[in-house]
Amino acid sequence: MLTPYTTTLTDEAERRGIRVTFINEDPDLPIFDLCRNGECVRCFNALTDRVGAATYHLVNHKRACHEWLARQRIPVPAQTVYDDAHLSRALDFLRDHAPIVVKPCMQWGGRGVSMGVRTPADLHAAVRFARHFEPDVLLEETVPGEDLRVILVGGELAAAIRRAPAAVTGDGVHTLRQLILRRNASRRREDPSNLIPWDAETRRNLVELGRRPEEIPACGEQVRVRLTNNYHTGGTVDVVTADVPARALRIAQRIVRRLELPLAGVDFLIDRATRRFTVIEVSPDMAISPPEGATVARRLLDLLFPDTKRKDSP
Repeated sequence: MLTPYTTTLTDEAERRGIRVTFINEDPDLPIFDLCRNGECVRCFNALTDRVGAATYHLVNHKRACHEWLARQRIPVPAQTVYDDAHLSRALDFLRDHAPIVVKPCMQWGGRGVSMGVRTPADLHAAVRFARHFEPDVLLEETVPGEDLRVILVGGELAAAIRRAPAAVTGDGVHTLRQLILRRNASRRREDPSNLIPWDAETRRNLVELGRRPEEIPACGEQVRVRLTNNYHTGGTVDVVTADVPARALRIAQRIVRRLELPLAGVDFLIDRATRRFTVIEVSPDMAISPPEGATVARRLLDLLFPDTKRKDSP
């Protein structure tokens, strides 16, 4: 029952003669050793013990990572911590930056994230939603642009993916709600981690996008139904490695070099018209899976076990 986030790496390892030994086979917490010729690397999905514990905690904590990036003069969105004792600060931030993003401090995959937050009532609801996952909540400026993840292995470009929000295609018969549920039924058989949540956030997103759950889109009409771009909230992923702007690559390499990360995904929002490149997240423990995962797995194992590298590998 292991997911592709684990098997993409372990299958490639076994093909190379690298022994895979599971310490914990829980699909939600897969921890395993990769061993060859007396050399062992412990992994949690693609996170390895080559990442120091202190570095991991710095990067995994979105507020701490944001502050570190800002000190390195890396462009980041405006951000503040939500504090019940200083509600006025949150309301001031909302007034200055609406619509804003509200998110938990240490979650992943879009869990607990609300976008398009405009009013105090929206803010209170978004904070409650985020706190279903953890008590620490961040408020962040909404930055327009293309969502691009640049994936580096050993400081070099391995792959890049463009992420787009969840959408459905109208058939002239079914409502948006029905189309979402039908799409989920189909995707559940292929990849249950890529479902569009039918929850209060999706319904609020539809309103923000000017749509109604019970409207019937025209046949062939593509309708965006979420504000988040995350694959885990039904978004799509395209490999665009050949289309990474040189500036984005330089920024990503600067980050991973200073953090000494063997593998990392650096997430950008890129406005190509204004040439604004904003880093929104750094992921040292990102899940790798199709479509780009096989390439990343090969490059990571080339780095960890160079004697298994194919001669024709880049």
